[in-house]
Amino acid sequence: MNLDATDKRILRAVQSRCTLSAEELSELCGVSPSTALRRLKRLRDGRVIVSEVAVVDPKKVGRPLAMIVGVRLNRDDTKVADAFIRRMREHRAVTQCYFVTGAADYIIHVSTTHMDEFDEFVRRELICDPHVEMTATNVVIKPIKVGLEVPIGD
Repeated sequence: MNLDATDKRILRAVQSRCTLSAEELSELCGVSPSTALRRLKRLRDGRVIVSEVAVVDPKKVGRPLAMIVGVRLNRDDTKVADAFIRRMREHRAVTQCYFVTGAADYIIHVSTTHMDEFDEFVRRELICDPHVEMTATNVVIKPIKVGLEVPIGD
């Protein structure tokens, strides 16, 4: 899909606040409300916009601990990898999971209520898996920048 300047203005606007009214969006993007909504629908239908979410403060919902975990599997086997990926997608404490290059195969962001919950995650999802060769955990002391906004050029 080719994106013009109006599409890019719309994307920048809705990335930071997806609840904008048609009027607000049209003012920010310099188009009529009907044009803004038509373009927004096209961006959604074309899967340029894949999801619209509310960002929740984990501390305010009782999940103050965040861990970043690197995991390396000991086999290059698609069935093993697929099973691991499925478990990460399904686990409620896993908020993000990435297949990466480097020392780890996967980087996982885990949101927990307390260290005991994280310990349970490690025991059930990582230690019990005979294909997990290595884990390295970093405890998030203080988030500096959190978001999923993609920089969109002019």
